[in-house]
Amino acid sequence: MIRLPNIGLTFSDGDEWEDFCQSCLKIKHQHQNFKSVPADSGGDYGLDGFNTNGDAYQCYCPEKEYTDKELYEHQRDKITSDIQKLLDYQDKLRTILNGCKIKIWHFTTPLIKSKELILHCNTKENLVKSWNLDFIDDDFQIGLKDYQYFLPEIPHIIDSGKIVNPMNYQELDFQSPEPSTQTIEEFKATYENNTFVENGLRKNAKLYPRNGEDYTDNIIQLTDSQIEFNIIGEGILKQWSNSFDKQYEKFIRVKNTLGKRIKAESLIPVKDNNEKLNEIKNTVRAMINKEFHYLSESNKEELSAYLVSYWILECSLDFS
Repeated sequence: MIRLPNIGLTFSDGDEWEDFCQSCLKIKHQHQNFKSVPADSGGDYGLDGFNTNGDAYQCYCPEKEYTDKELYEHQRDKITSDIQKLLDYQDKLRTILNGCKIKIWHFTTPLIKSKELILHCNTKENLVKSWNLDFIDDDFQIGLKDYQYFLPEIPHIIDSGKIVNPMNYQELDFQSPEPSTQTIEEFKATYENNTFVENGLRKNAKLYPRNGEDYTDNIIQLTDSQIEFNIIGEGILKQWSNSFDKQYEKFIRVKNTLGKRIKAESLIPVKDNNEKLNEIKNTVRAMINKEFHYLSESNKEELSAYLVSYWILECSLDFS
């Protein structure tokens, strides 16, 4: 199993990684007639797909999370064995390629952590050229591609539902650590001049009955929890914006649209503020489920809590 926390994806095995690569490549090379090469009883011939521009692809996912040295050794050995297939299966490949020449043989793998792999590829490039195969370009190269090569395509295959086998697919899951007490206090100190904390204390007081009992500690703790949700949410959004800017921009549009709606509804008096708050939470969660179905349940819950907390602290959401 390979985890890619920067983009929130996990791949259980080589089949999931290859399915992911194939989906991305069909979008990346949709105008260059990309063709997948299914493995049959004779093997994959060192080729999982190619296009008419001379790009050929071979996919590899490690069986587990190795040390950097172990990862290099497994990737090195895989490149060595698969490159050899270009010679061993030249007759089959000549028929499959049907006149296309391989200019770049791309080795796609989730992570690359050693510069030694580049040196190994340089050696293998010269070896392949020495074979003088008619389907290999004179300027043949080996390309090393990790998950970042597919960043432009990932939002599209997520939205289309094509990403990996749905039975095995691990949702996008961005992990934002829970802030410490010190972090929350630093947040409060930084933002109290622009009334974030004051807004929270004032509005949260309206959620408690006015029966003379002192709920001060509860109100402070509730406000602190909203600040915590806000910090966690901002951490998730930062990762999201760095990895999938289009999906992040969509979330911001949803946030702004819902924020305007919540602000308008806040102007209407209600009998029960807590009931109103629960309705807003349900509305937000339903929207998150609908528009961002590919997120993990944890992220959906965290982002829903973030939005409601943000509107309370920022002042879009108020209570009568």
